[in-house]
Amino acid sequence: MSRRRPTPDDLNPYVALTDTALNFILLMVFFVAALTAVGRVSWEDVRYKEAQKVFQQAVERMIPARQQPRANGGKNDPPGTQRWVFRNSALFEPGRATLSRTGRVTLNQFAKVLRTNKNTWRRIRVEGHTLPTQNRSGDRWEEATDRAAAVARYLVSRGDIAPYYIATSGRGGQSPLPDTALTDPAHARIEIVLEYAKQSASDAGAP
Repeated sequence: MSRRRPTPDDLNPYVALTDTALNFILLMVFFVAALTAVGRVSWEDVRYKEAQKVFQQAVERMIPARQQPRANGGKNDPPGTQRWVFRNSALFEPGRATLSRTGRVTLNQFAKVLRTNKNTWRRIRVEGHTLPTQNRSGDRWEEATDRAAAVARYLVSRGDIAPYYIATSGRGGQSPLPDTALTDPAHARIEIVLEYAKQSASDAGAP
């Protein structure tokens, strides 16, 4: 004799109600957690997007295409960070840490954009990069640091950017460009990193 399959009338209503309530609570917890996570990321991204867009448009308008830095969004930077990549060949005399004439003109224009938009950013980091470090080759931190310092000094002395907004870093060859041959001269570069924040450079003043 086969057993009769249970019908809806045989189910314990309290068990069914408990299962429904538990599923509802789990759904609400997931929904709130998702909103919180998305809200944090999206709000931080949207918060600075318009300021970064305005800055990029100004760079594209004021610096000729051949000398123009490119915005690098591929780094794993926190929200509110914008990187500008300058080829060494666009800023420096060949093989030296001395700014070329065209490099000085380019930095003058970039500094002008910084001053015009100082109500949106709060700090600047100037990073020097060289060709990637390979086996049995030393890292050229001094070379990278000297070039970063030259750019920072020029932004202060000729670009009228207060020094307490600027930090420098000599990264050597430790941060190569993605999808680029190790011997490509493009690795030798300066990256100017802008940190945007609610408190801007014009509001913060000297620390």
